Amino acid sequence: MRPLQAEHVVAIAKPTLDAAECCFLTTPGDSDPTSTRLMHHVKPDADLTVWFGPSLASRKVREIRRTPRVTVACLDPTRPASAVLAGPVTVEERTEQWRRYWREDWQTFWPEGPSARDYVLWRFACERVEVLSFPVGIAPAPYGIRPAVVVRHGDGWRLAVSS
Repeated sequence: MRPLQAEHVVAIAKPTLDAAECCFLTTPGDSDPTSTRLMHHVKPDADLTVWFGPSLASRKVREIRRTPRVTVACLDPTRPASAVLAGPVTVEERTEQWRRYWREDWQTFWPEGPSARDYVLWRFACERVEVLSFPVGIAPAPYGIRPAVVVRHGDGWRLAVSS
């Protein structure tokens, strides 16, 4: 088996996110230590930037305003693979981005589309990735107890020690 490369771990994380219909987004909670919500996301960019479209009235918006660091976790429904990402979330202010990252199935929540007053767009900038993927052999011995972990380092990624 070849040595694990950081870029390979990132390359496996993207199709895992692509295959997942939803992700769990975890923030520090209002009254509980953490608050997790299942959210639809827009398929990630090549650099693992993930986009979300929450309602301005949601609890998540309050939590993000207070502490903009989150964890995003997803499971590939087609194979035994998962990805857990961590990083900051920022609110995207440009309306052209709101249209670019709009999902048609969000029309149920915002009939007016991406110009709805209650719609906002979040940009999640991945800084850390943990991946387990049995089909491609990213499941360190003995049975995938420790994921492969990479962290953003400048414009690239480097392997980190998982715990």
